[in-house]
Amino acid sequence: MNGARKIERVVLGDQVYEAIKERILDQAYAPGEKLNVDGLVRELAVSSTPIREALTRLVAEGLVSAVPFVGFATAPLPDRSYYQDVYSFRGVIEPWAAAEAARRRPGADVIAALRDAVAVMTADPPSREYRSHRAFTEADDRFHRLILMAAGNQVALKSYDDLRFHLHISRLYLSREQDVGITHAEHFRIIDALETGDPEAAAEAMRRHLEGSYERLIK
Repeated sequence: MNGARKIERVVLGDQVYEAIKERILDQAYAPGEKLNVDGLVRELAVSSTPIREALTRLVAEGLVSAVPFVGFATAPLPDRSYYQDVYSFRGVIEPWAAAEAARRRPGADVIAALRDAVAVMTADPPSREYRSHRAFTEADDRFHRLILMAAGNQVALKSYDDLRFHLHISRLYLSREQDVGITHAEHFRIIDALETGDPEAAAEAMRRHLEGSYERLIK
């Protein structure tokens, strides 16, 4: 019985977390808006415990800020310099990781997982609502993380994970029209280079994808 209650609590906590995150990304809660715990309790019809747990998770992800003796608020939208720094970092680490992954020749299971991630992104073009966009964002994150994992460098993988930049980039996706067909073609070129074990082609395909992403989202 104790185990069952624990599972129910975890499921509830995840639901509350997703509900608040969706509202933040859809800007139902404006950037910088104070988040009142009691108000969220009434709005979501749950106790304060899962609300506080969800807000703590969102603080760790950079979507919520916490000020001692003041409380929680939605994080402001990152400025242009943040995104420029993110893409500068990605422009160094991800082409290198793609080359390393190609050199190590990912197994058929990794290639299949990469293709599956692109298939998810292709299946249902996202709208400007996070609920629709969530599967696309998570699949895109999974695609890039698989390549970092295939490179076999734990420090590089941790650096990628710590950025959690996909959550913040999704805030741009939700506010701008995107030609997802171009993104899919770029992903497939990366997969082809990995599958054939061509480090130079993999690095170049990743570099062009990141440059294209920057042009479409930032410029």
